[in-house]
Amino acid sequence: MNNNGFTLIEIMVVIVIIGIILGFATLSIGDGNLSQKLKQETQRLAYLLELASQESIIQSKEIGVHFDTDGYRFCELQDEITTCTKCRTITDGVFKPRILPVGIETKIYLDGEPMLSNKTCQNMLLILSSGEFIPFEVIFTANELTHRLTGNMIGEISILTDESP
Repeated sequence: MNNNGFTLIEIMVVIVIIGIILGFATLSIGDGNLSQKLKQETQRLAYLLELASQESIIQSKEIGVHFDTDGYRFCELQDEITTCTKCRTITDGVFKPRILPVGIETKIYLDGEPMLSNKTCQNMLLILSSGEFIPFEVIFTANELTHRLTGNMIGEISILTDESP
């Protein structure tokens, strides 16, 4: 007998091979959900800044935000804003220091000027006890996506999304 067709085993082997190839293709194309993490981190910082503003009003104290190359941290100013000699980092609770996921980069502008990397009071985002902010812009980038988090003097915060850095 001469059959002109494929056996069930041959068809199943081909389907398994196609499935494996598609699995590898999907993994190599995906960004490890980096775009979702970028959106999440931008929203997290926006919520934390709004909460810090409310906390600052309730407790009548200034709060600062230091941005590092890989994250940010909140601190309570314990001295006058002009001297800024005592800034206690908040290490627990909702305002604990945050580390950004690998692949997400930030650029920070305070009052339109790029923030320097040293940790002085002039390079800290200040949240005043009146709920006002120093005007700021935090730009989160990952791959081809950019999220801009901006805040104005009266404490309004907004998020803008761009497709290119």
